[in-house]
Amino acid sequence: MRTDGHCLVDQELEQGLRSIAVPVRGRSGAVVAAMNESTQAARRSAAPLQREVLPALRACADAVERDLLAP
Repeated sequence: MRTDGHCLVDQELEQGLRSIAVPVRGRSGAVVAAMNESTQAARRSAAPLQREVLPALRACADAVERDLLAP
């Protein structure tokens, strides 16, 4: 999923924890931070997390990037 611009962690860090993250890039294009959303795996499977949460997460990261680029 790195080629898709996000990372999905499905119960790898802790049983029952699922999270999705996107990078936040600075002026040079390098990753300076990341934004993520975590949920209980029983509440939302991976596909709906990508379909429902990822677009909003990307939009938020884009807004932060615009603020970082502002003069």
